[in-house]
Amino acid sequence: MGRKQLWDQDEVLASAMRLFRHRGYLGASLRDIEEATGVHPGSLYRTFRNKDGLFHAALDAYNEKVVQGRVRTHLLEPADPLAGIRAFFTTAIETGPEPDPGCLLTNTAVESFALPQTAADVHHGLAAIRGGFADALTRAGRRGDTPPDLDTEATAAHLLALYQGLLVLVRAGLPRTTLHSVTDGAMASIGSLRTSRKQDDHE
Repeated sequence: MGRKQLWDQDEVLASAMRLFRHRGYLGASLRDIEEATGVHPGSLYRTFRNKDGLFHAALDAYNEKVVQGRVRTHLLEPADPLAGIRAFFTTAIETGPEPDPGCLLTNTAVESFALPQTAADVHHGLAAIRGGFADALTRAGRRGDTPPDLDTEATAAHLLALYQGLLVLVRAGLPRTTLHSVTDGAMASIGSLRTSRKQDDHE
């Protein structure tokens, strides 16, 4: 009979997510993993097989809990789709006083040249965001908030590119005025008259 697992898998994955967000896959050593999770690597690897398996599980959990959670909250559920799109951008900017470690999905995409095994997970997360933008734009069109000839799929891809770029700039520590200008540009690219941050903030 195998030994009983004495640690909580969800807690370990949450700790691994935080570590990989700060250090990346390549920068996280076995000692870092042990210190972050409080679990000996040998015990972790009995569940996840190796560092690749742990990283895959952490990224999968991040996509499910963080990425899809944000998509649902800001892009799929709001009654006002354009306000939801703006909130999707601005909530990534307002990160608090501590330096932001960045989005694990975005950081992995940047690092993916050395991590070909993560391609499917990265594509899955990015597809969820792009699909959320497309859904919000479709609903905005039904409300008459966007031009009738707006190419929803192309615009959703454009917003995805701007959003991923924004996250890289957030991690780089650029001024918030610069980051908010990216958001304003994203809203302007939709072709809506509602491009003013001040106007949206009062709705």
